[in-house]
Amino acid sequence: MLPLSIPYLLNMSKTLTFYFFNSLVPEMTFDTHQEELDFLDSMGFSTNPFNKIANSIDQAWEISQELSKNKQDLNYPIDGLVIKLNNNHLVEELGVVGKTPRGWCAVKFKAEEVTTKIVGVSWYVGRTGRITPVADLEPVELAGTTVKRASLHNYKDFTEKNLHPGDTLVIRKAGDIIPEVVQVLTNLQQSTSTFIAPSNCPCCHSELVFSETNVDLICKNPDCPDQVVLRLAYFAQRNIANITGLSEKLIRKFVEKFGVKDIPDLYDLPYQQIQELEGFGQKSVENLANSIEKSKLIPDYKFLAGLGLEGVGPEVAKLICAQIDQDDNT
Repeated sequence: MLPLSIPYLLNMSKTLTFYFFNSLVPEMTFDTHQEELDFLDSMGFSTNPFNKIANSIDQAWEISQELSKNKQDLNYPIDGLVIKLNNNHLVEELGVVGKTPRGWCAVKFKAEEVTTKIVGVSWYVGRTGRITPVADLEPVELAGTTVKRASLHNYKDFTEKNLHPGDTLVIRKAGDIIPEVVQVLTNLQQSTSTFIAPSNCPCCHSELVFSETNVDLICKNPDCPDQVVLRLAYFAQRNIANITGLSEKLIRKFVEKFGVKDIPDLYDLPYQQIQELEGFGQKSVENLANSIEKSKLIPDYKFLAGLGLEGVGPEVAKLICAQIDQDDNT
């Protein structure tokens, strides 16, 4: 017997998810994704009216291109669509990589491109010490927002583009999110002077070195304040330690005022002094302390990933920890 009647479920908010209903009827299964959508429709849930079944890859591509041409007519922005295998059993057999089923594939639409002029280049330090150049631009409207900066990715990209003050650039949003420089219109160049890469870190002023591949400029100072802040922010993020309320801005304040430098320092914060800071009260400090205490219980692979080692994200860390556990049990 169902704990909730069907009429009651139909009258509940549409924010009720299928997963909640499926937990009430765990034996309910569907052979195809289309059957899942049809069931949701019958229950009164909204499904996307543009869902279609394709009988071949070519047909799926044609559908995606048709939607790309008409995306401006939608009342919400999209940057692509997802093609899913309709056979749920095959999707299950193919498995999952990270959080992405192998039976799903994203198709990204061609990004909108506009032109503007460069007025300068700023350099920023990442958590691993890599220095990223960013083009400062004359403001321009792009994909619904005003863009004033665009990524140049790395030192090699910066040098290859051979940028001059006032150059006209073609920019777009990568994935409709992050503005990037696509091309320099060299035929419109007017200045003979060029932008020059820094020789010292823009944050701690340590001498920069080239990476082994000469693709990046690197700050080798592990105590560089920007690196410290970003490393701790990476550890505190929701997918790692999930320390609620510990923002990058707040971490920077702790670094400056309390000399926080590494992960262990987060577990020895002077809460009494924090409470005296502007914008803090007893309750907010208690919430922060509780969140930090709770983060001690994260899985071992998340802690390993949170160390920010080169090439060791959550999935690689999970494999490493699983191998260690296996070795310990043999």
